[in-house]
Parts: sequence; structure tokens; C-alpha cells
Amino acid sequence: MSNTNGHLLKVNDLKTYFPIKKGLFQRTIGYVKAVDGISFAIESGKTLGLVGESGCGKTTVARSIIRLIPATGGQVLFNGVDILKADRQQLQQIYTDISLIFQDPYSSLNPRMTVANIVGETLKIHKGLAGGELV
Repeated sequence: MSNTNGHLLKVNDLKTYFPIKKGLFQRTIGYVKAVDGISFAIESGKTLGLVGESGCGKTTVARSIIRLIPATGGQVLFNGVDILKADRQQLQQIYTDISLIFQDPYSSLNPRMTVANIVGETLKIHKGLAGGELV
């Protein structure tokens, strides 16, 4: 499905809350509001930088967008498809077009590989490219 308003990614009122549990039966007594109502849009060909203090929710936003952790509410449209409601087949297609590179290079990048090799591995997996196509 194509998005007609020019936005490649549109996030509306995204919320991600983590339960606070207590006691022997782990009863939920409250919630930590890690992300509480963020909205933004990225047009095709544009870049968005999400900047903030340590612990402010930047990584939680990214992980919620691609469903690595469950969002509590909101809407995430990628090319017109709501990622938060997408079925497995739709997600497989979406995941060939997007990926995350986490902010901590020591935990996300292999120091024994060149940047070209690291990016090439992602292209092999997501785009099905090989050999000379990666140059």
C-alpha cells in the first residue's frame, strides 16, 4: 500500500509503558511511561535525528516502531501500512526495507569488520544482493 501524503514513516501518538510489578504474584501497581505520545513524520529521502539525554526514550521509540518491544498505543505508518497492526507477511516485507543501527558502536558494530562489510551484510540479508552488486 502506498502512502499518498509523501510520508515514508509517520508516527502518531506513540506510547510505550512498562508495568511496575510488586509482590509474590507480581501484581501490576503502576507504569513507567518510557514514551508518552510522540508524533513525527519523515518524508521519502529525508532524515530525522532523534536527540536527547541518556534514558529519555530514544531507543525505546525506535524499538517500539519496529515492534522489538510492544507499544502501548499509537500508530506507526510505513508506506501507509500500520506496523503496529501488521500481520506477519506484511512485517516481513517491511523489515526488508528498514533496520536499526543502535547508538552504542561497541555493542552493535564488529571491530574486526570494515564499515563496508558491516553495511554489506545488512544489504545481503535485507535486499538479497551479492558480490558485485554490493560495490
